[in-house]
Amino acid sequence: MKRKYLPVFLLIVCLFFCFLFANAQHPSIGTYNVYYGHLHNHTGVSDGTGTPGQAYLYARDYAHLDFFSLSEHSEMMTSTEWTTVKNAANYYNQDNVFTTFYGFEWSSINYGHVSVIGTEEYCSYLSSSTDNFSELLSWVNTRNGIAFFNHPGWLFLAFQEFNKFTNAPSEKFVGMELWNDVDGFGKYYYNNGYYSSDGGKCYFDEALARGWKIGAAGSDDNHVSSWGTRTPWRVGVLANNLTRTDIMNAFKARRFFSTLDKNLSLSLKVNGAEMGSTVTGGSLNLLITVKDEDVNESFKQVVLIKNGAVAEPIDLNPWINNVTISRTLTGVDKDYFYVKVTEADGDEAISSPVFISGTANLAPVVAITSPADNASINLGNLVNIAATATDDGTIATVEFYKNGSYLGVDDASPYAYQWTPSSAGTYQLTAKATDNLGATTVSAPVSITV
Repeated sequence: MKRKYLPVFLLIVCLFFCFLFANAQHPSIGTYNVYYGHLHNHTGVSDGTGTPGQAYLYARDYAHLDFFSLSEHSEMMTSTEWTTVKNAANYYNQDNVFTTFYGFEWSSINYGHVSVIGTEEYCSYLSSSTDNFSELLSWVNTRNGIAFFNHPGWLFLAFQEFNKFTNAPSEKFVGMELWNDVDGFGKYYYNNGYYSSDGGKCYFDEALARGWKIGAAGSDDNHVSSWGTRTPWRVGVLANNLTRTDIMNAFKARRFFSTLDKNLSLSLKVNGAEMGSTVTGGSLNLLITVKDEDVNESFKQVVLIKNGAVAEPIDLNPWINNVTISRTLTGVDKDYFYVKVTEADGDEAISSPVFISGTANLAPVVAITSPADNASINLGNLVNIAATATDDGTIATVEFYKNGSYLGVDDASPYAYQWTPSSAGTYQLTAKATDNLGATTVSAPVSITV
């Protein structure tokens, strides 16, 4: 190899192995890689310290976050400073190494705080066109980007915080902080929310119960130049690659979880669809997978939550590091499910929900009620074959068979068919019910001897 090409060759080899190393550091679960970070932080642009460039650099090189965003208080920021934040984010963004976003925090004394990530513009509660939560919703709904409910219940004077989720739910709102600053789940998840007569639902479940399809988030909300190192708490995102597009799409899909352990991985699938998905109701196959990259960590409990209430606490004995749990249950329109896991050291993680919309068509239920099984019939006598059939919709027809050969059909209850055997022998009688959507069920056979 000629000497002049050697430096280029070595650079290529170095970059190749750096790429492999960077990608090897990310755990995987289900069919996705897991990336960790948070999106709500501050600098001296608003009421924190340091510069945007220092924040992104620190989050990358000291906190070793996979993704990071600033979310400066918009009422304290000038348009020039907004450009500075965007420029810093764009400068430090590097595919498959460190993904950056930029955003702002709409900070209303009356209506609460909201982080908006990924919009080209910003707005403030000081503007007459966005000075209440309904107007903020209108602003966000007309732009590309995502939004999060920040530290719900934090502001004592925010008597109209988020309008208490009474607005029509917005697809742009993808998450709620379940931890913030140095306050964990104890403050922002284990609480009684805004409403005292709903069985003790927390803010998260009150929003979900009102149709807001939000995931389990959290953020450092850092103001003191320790971006990402003050606590080990993270948002874990399930994505294919560490790029702006992939991470943003994962947030839009609600494919993320909130964790107090910095390298815990969590997956919740329902009928094969990952957390954040909306699936059709009916019979549901749940698959819960959770693990920790630290081999000395172990899980002691997994709790399945349905519609804000504990559906099943699953105590693990012995405590294990890698957990896989499957369940079969039923879900109907407007149900939602998520899981909470607890490690032996007390660290917890909460998944985003899987949402149920509509109800799958269930197959009918049909049974022959007459004649009785193993009955004897005299040759030449009339056999009255009767059946019952029920469905979640309506029954269209019930067909009758002997030894698999069609005898006749009835389309109205009580379902029956009269048959006169023409020869002696043993016969298997069955009934097949068809519902209004075409689903069919064949009854258990009834044997008679003629």
